[in-house]
Amino acid sequence: MKQTLSRSWKFLTSKIHQPLPLNRRESQKLLTVLNNSFKRNLDRQYPQDLAGSEHSPDGHINSLLKSPLFGAQLNQQPTLPRQRVGLHQDACQISDLKYAIEKPVEYFEQQVSAGTANLESAKLTLANQMNRALASASLDPKESMKSSRVGSLMIHWLWSSGQHERLEFVRDREFIARLMPFLVAEGRYESVWDWLQRLRTLSARDVSSAITQEMYQLHKDIGHLLKGTVLAEVKYGQGLQSAIQLFLVDCKAARISAPTAPASAWQRIYGKGGAYLMWMLTRQGVAAQVDDAVIDNFHRSVSSWAYNSRVAMYRALIQLSHPRKPEVSPALRLLSNIQSHQARLHGRERPIIVRIGLMTVEVLLAQESLRKATKLMKTLQAQFGPELGANTKSSNPDDFGERSILRSLDLQLAT
Repeated sequence: MKQTLSRSWKFLTSKIHQPLPLNRRESQKLLTVLNNSFKRNLDRQYPQDLAGSEHSPDGHINSLLKSPLFGAQLNQQPTLPRQRVGLHQDACQISDLKYAIEKPVEYFEQQVSAGTANLESAKLTLANQMNRALASASLDPKESMKSSRVGSLMIHWLWSSGQHERLEFVRDREFIARLMPFLVAEGRYESVWDWLQRLRTLSARDVSSAITQEMYQLHKDIGHLLKGTVLAEVKYGQGLQSAIQLFLVDCKAARISAPTAPASAWQRIYGKGGAYLMWMLTRQGVAAQVDDAVIDNFHRSVSSWAYNSRVAMYRALIQLSHPRKPEVSPALRLLSNIQSHQARLHGRERPIIVRIGLMTVEVLLAQESLRKATKLMKTLQAQFGPELGANTKSSNPDDFGERSILRSLDLQLAT
């Protein structure tokens, strides 16, 4: 009882008589205790084996201190008379636009500091920085993009704004298309693979159930992100071979993570990216940069991502495009009965058949099979006249002859 009264008395007297301020020595001792306590808490939250990484306590604190939120100074606007407010606002808008064009990185950092940064200002910054990179006289566009570090700035902003966790930005296709070249130029693949992995995890939750609209959209989002990555790798990264290898690695990882996913899911996710790489292979001279083994692996992968009606078409195009051993037999089998193909072809597949036909003619000419090339070109002009812009009712024999074929392919007769 006495102890209880004593504690109560001390509590009341402490309320009435506040303790004296700490002297310098006591203050320093208290500060040391607090610092040690803070470090112990950080050590518990971040294990010591992460020391030196960006996820260590020091790295975490440095990341916070380097954030644009702490870096930029907000412009203080003077107070103006009411009658000049409208003119001042117009002038500010013009000034801001000029600032965004001339110094896009500083402009976005100031937006982040002011808490007004959003996807629209991010897209504006990326577009302006890309224009500066392409117009740079002293640096290669890729080097200019890399040195700007605007890709890293965007990743930091996505983290600090919480959008990295929500992944809502992935649905903004313009933002993804503008962001990917900078991430590839800087080699920031780890962020892209993290986004893809998390999106795939979400899409694999209910693979056994019916595809909902939300799941369908999620598949499209993953596909757009992957296509943007391989497209940027072709243009601003290590080229077509590297892009195909990245695509194949991700396909394999996805198959392992969701082995029971329906074929339609893979078609929605990988169809557009795979088709883009396939078309890039058909461009003259581009396939020569790709090793035979990579082309063969890509050829075998077609059935895992292409729609069933296009598997044979895509495989024929890849074999025709092979820079060292082009193969026409699959294409000739595909084209052997064009009349039956026409009845089953969708509008988007007709140009594919025409492309296969023209490439087959080109390979036949290179192999000096002029008669076969002439026969095939006549068939193409008869069945696909609108696509070729050909006059199928022409009475001029030369319209279907060897010289017409050569002109259509932009080739010249050997003299």
